[in-house]
Amino acid sequence: MQKLLPLVWLSCLLGCAPAQAEPCLPLQPRGTQGGALMPGGLMNVRFGGTARTPLALDVYPHADSAMRPLAVVLRGGRGTVGERSSYVGQLVELFADAGYVVATADYRAVPDGVDDLTAALRLLTMCHAAALHVDQYKVVLVAEDSAAVPAASVSARLRELRLGRFGGAPAPPVATVLIGARTTAMPPLTQPTVIVHGSADTEVPIAGIRTLCATAGPSCQVVEVEDASHRVENWWPSQWGYKSRLLAALAPLVGPIQPPAWPSTASVRKKVTFDAAHGLTLDLRVPPGGGPHPAVVLVHGGGWEAGDRVTYVAPIFDLAAARGLASVSVDYRLTPSVSNREQVEDVAAALRFLRDQAASLRLDPRRLVLVGESASGQIVAHLASTERDLAGVISFYGVYDLEAMAGDPSSPRSLARRLFGITQLDDSARRQLRAFSPLHHASKELPPLLLIAGTADRLVVQQRAYVTALEAAGARVESIEIEGAPHGMEAWHEEPRWRRWKQQVGDWIVKRMAK
Repeated sequence: MQKLLPLVWLSCLLGCAPAQAEPCLPLQPRGTQGGALMPGGLMNVRFGGTARTPLALDVYPHADSAMRPLAVVLRGGRGTVGERSSYVGQLVELFADAGYVVATADYRAVPDGVDDLTAALRLLTMCHAAALHVDQYKVVLVAEDSAAVPAASVSARLRELRLGRFGGAPAPPVATVLIGARTTAMPPLTQPTVIVHGSADTEVPIAGIRTLCATAGPSCQVVEVEDASHRVENWWPSQWGYKSRLLAALAPLVGPIQPPAWPSTASVRKKVTFDAAHGLTLDLRVPPGGGPHPAVVLVHGGGWEAGDRVTYVAPIFDLAAARGLASVSVDYRLTPSVSNREQVEDVAAALRFLRDQAASLRLDPRRLVLVGESASGQIVAHLASTERDLAGVISFYGVYDLEAMAGDPSSPRSLARRLFGITQLDDSARRQLRAFSPLHHASKELPPLLLIAGTADRLVVQQRAYVTALEAAGARVESIEIEGAPHGMEAWHEEPRWRRWKQQVGDWIVKRMAK
């Protein structure tokens, strides 16, 4: 029956009177604006739903009047209403820096999601294209993970509507980009499609992707990313060459694009250099007013080998902004180019920069809370031993005992070898692992610590052991366990019962920031 649906739509569209178009909703940002990924963002713009349960989008227009292609970037997973920046920070930045207007949008599961995305495109490309300087005929849908099916479905639907000369519908996208796509229930790929996929993806093997694209014909092409896993934000810097290959594949479809023209704004500053020698940068999001503002300093995870300023920690941007706090997200060098020692030094260098430049950045150097997650949980908890002037340290599902996770150093993928180049687990190697394990440096002299993990995360065991050691040492520590929650705060939006962490963490930060 499902295979007949497109024919039913087309038959009706050819023989039925067009429906009246819905009135355009205003291009009106709502609520907190400080969680933007790029400067000049219009955040929480309602495009559908109801006043009580709205569907919203974020859009990042440029400051000039050049007409530009639009990239609508869609996160996968569950919980796709709200938390639009999760999982897709690198993709938003990629297309924005390439000169596209970029939007991220809420959507529900198929079939409702097709209507949701159609409504979002209508707002962006028909109602407010002139205000956003968007070329409505040069739209690219960019979908990762499970967002692939809704994106492909809406592309097919809009093509059918246009074939039926239904004037109230947005133009179909010129291309659909599927990245790390889940393909169950995938509709026929009727529009030009670029599939970016890891050759080492064990969740959706590359062989099935090749077959899918071959079936679609010459309008589909696969960009294979060597040795890459399933989710794009987990890909290593050595695999980031996919970015230029993707933009090149789209270039014939979107045509020439003007260079980006970001508005001059003091609220969002991108890629501020804090270590020129190593090419390290940070992003700042600072509230209005002269300050000085308290700030959370965010260090991304990624197994010490992946990620950057906009990955994994996006949920904290809005959390901080909603409480009038600045947020700073920092880069650090990744393995295998450096050891864990250099990574710790990089984050310490970022803290020195923030303190030295606090006046010009409108930050209060006495009220900095350092936040890490997963791999960077180890980094920030380790730095707590030396950065004792911090207002607090928060570690989400961190690694606190490297020795316990050392693995077999004869394997290149063992933690001991990746972090320190250890090839034999002798006494000297164990001393080195313990030296960088926060578990072995518990002290009452540490700044206040908050540790948080889900009970479905295997690292909760390490958290419990670290809390025990900290309490025994007389340290100021609080811990939160989220029942049933997995690894990764980006996934914690998927169940309403897990979302309480934001209130708890926000309250803890505000308490630490009190003068």
